[in-house]
Amino acid sequence: MAQVPACEKASPAGRTPKYLAIRRWLSRQIAAGAYARGAQLPSEHELMARFAVSRVTVRLALDDLRRRGAIEAQRGKGYFVSRLTAVHDLQRLQSFGEMMAPLGVETRSELVAFTEQPASGEVAAALRIAAPAPVTRIERLRIAGGTTISYDVSFFPTDIGQRLAALDLEREDIFLMLERRLGIELGFADLTIEVVPASDRQGRLLAVRAGEPVMRIRRLTHDSTGRGIDYERLYAPLDALQFRARLGRW
Repeated sequence: MAQVPACEKASPAGRTPKYLAIRRWLSRQIAAGAYARGAQLPSEHELMARFAVSRVTVRLALDDLRRRGAIEAQRGKGYFVSRLTAVHDLQRLQSFGEMMAPLGVETRSELVAFTEQPASGEVAAALRIAAPAPVTRIERLRIAGGTTISYDVSFFPTDIGQRLAALDLEREDIFLMLERRLGIELGFADLTIEVVPASDRQGRLLAVRAGEPVMRIRRLTHDSTGRGIDYERLYAPLDALQFRARLGRW
């Protein structure tokens, strides 16, 4: 467990109130993934001892976090980190990091596989290439605040995939690398959202049972010329994503 900085163990008169020091420390630990989504936080007694404060002070900090939606209280059990739900704005083409930024959590990717393979009929049709022409396949876990949000399988034309191979696929969003590193201007994307049973592999990677319903998003991203450059299948637990859109009448 992370150590508490000495300056946060007590707050002299006239400085930051002690409950704010506790709240900020807990917020940083949650954002860094020290306490995963759904995990139990230290008890009131543990926080009292750690920060040398009263129960009233600890409860002020916890109540503040609860009002902000960061944690939740369960009667008789204690306080738990609220489960993370990412909100996808369907009116914008967003990267994972851009989508998670409003939640104030650290994001990263875990590279599962990077391969070159013949395009299937589905992939070839999406990218408008002739099967079985080779494509680059990139598999990643998308992680926010220590919680795996999704398992992404992306297919790129090899002229793009080979350039991505030299970049840091775990620390930076691919959308941002396409724009900033490869100089490709993104245009628009077509999405299909459905619910499917998790395969054995998807279940293991997402920590759900095989056969359990998961969300599958198929997204084809085009550059500004209309060329399909990134065909993606994204799998996520049903409670990991929400979608938001404004719909006009006509």
